[in-house]
Amino acid sequence: MFFPTAEVRNEERAKYIEKQKQRQELQRQQEEREAAARKAAEKTPHEKALDKLKEAEEIVNDILIGSPRNEEMIVNALKRICYVLDFCLNELKPEINPVDKRPKK
Repeated sequence: MFFPTAEVRNEERAKYIEKQKQRQELQRQQEEREAAARKAAEKTPHEKALDKLKEAEEIVNDILIGSPRNEEMIVNALKRICYVLDFCLNELKPEINPVDKRPKK
């Protein structure tokens, strides 16, 4: 019967630790790739605002005279338009001087 010496056990332990480190590194790299893919798939604020504007345009174009859903459709279109306006105002915020609101001459 063979009993491993301390040297053999230490070598096996070192190999095990090295494999474990490699697995952790591969897992970290995979998580980074997944996070980068998720971030790339997300839409920018500009794209979101454009989507809302397109949705509002489609809703407005679908409004029919005398339809009982007109009020609901108008409310939905206005919500999307408000989202776009809010986005535009937030984009311009740094350019607005809160102290002097008079137009420049």
